[in-house]
Amino acid sequence: MSMSLGFGTWRLFLALLVGASHLWVDMVAGPAAYAVWGFFVLSGYLMTHVLSTKYGFSARGLAGYAHNRFLRIFPGFWIACLVSALVLWWLAQRGIDPHRLNPAFGLPRDRSEWSFLITLLPSFPRWNAPVPVANALSIEVGFYLLMPLLARHRSTAVLALLLGVFIVADHGFGIDSFANRYAWFLPSTPAFALGSVIFHWRESLARIAAPRLALLAWLAHSVLIWWLPVWPWTYGLYVSLLLSAWVVISLAERPTSRFDNVMGELSYPFYLLHSTAGVLLFAWFGYDRHLIYCVAAVILTLAASWAMVLLVDRPLTRRKRPALLTAAHDPSGEPAPIATPVEASQRA
Repeated sequence: MSMSLGFGTWRLFLALLVGASHLWVDMVAGPAAYAVWGFFVLSGYLMTHVLSTKYGFSARGLAGYAHNRFLRIFPGFWIACLVSALVLWWLAQRGIDPHRLNPAFGLPRDRSEWSFLITLLPSFPRWNAPVPVANALSIEVGFYLLMPLLARHRSTAVLALLLGVFIVADHGFGIDSFANRYAWFLPSTPAFALGSVIFHWRESLARIAAPRLALLAWLAHSVLIWWLPVWPWTYGLYVSLLLSAWVVISLAERPTSRFDNVMGELSYPFYLLHSTAGVLLFAWFGYDRHLIYCVAAVILTLAASWAMVLLVDRPLTRRKRPALLTAAHDPSGEPAPIATPVEASQRA
């Protein structure tokens, strides 16, 4: 099996960082936030890619885009919610508190939280959720609705980027504003808009592609917190955006491989299921999230993710609508991939 690494492996790596931040008590802070926004940059790039080269902007093309996005996101999410609800019920019989893993871990309590789980729209406030990391996914869904605007004209993408910068600047860059800048919908605009912008200028930007150097720079920046403790919560998130964009530019020209595709397939279910696997293992490991517990949770999550790939994702992929712009291919010669921050390398 070819081991060429590309977007699929990059997505799984980012998902693993998010998982480690929840499952390992000694995980360094910062990289998980960079990973989530790295997903956003990649989504902005790939959504612009597929809209421009696979679907087009006709009513039929946008309907195909919406249909395939729905199949990719919602069935897996709802199944993960159901599995998690069963696990939460089982743990409740044994007096195990899921909030020790994530304060937002729980079943919906009111109409607003149920509406959030059904639609994943960022307009619905929520707290409790059986997939407690769903907030980033709701931001994704919100921007999926806006991406046709950013993808159609490069000027719109640039305008959105500038608007996003102004929104962030209005919040300020202090530690106290980080939660709002990181987890709210509108302050996330720069990440998606930057991904769209680099697609529009991909030919010019290709000259700075340097996969190893870009990845090394991204990793080096992720450990700056050891010397600058407040860096991730002030300006670090935005420096990470530029580095994530460099990684996307650098990986965009790499040939795909079966290994890379499988890694990508695991990324979305891993994101959905890692919290459920982690809280389930409280029954055996207790609440101390030490390294052995983290490794066990990751292994369990990967196994469950592979089952979801085989039983849910791949069968649904066969039900997706074909591309309208059939001549569109990515630089590797394969049908252009489509991805959420944590989803698999599958055809749109």
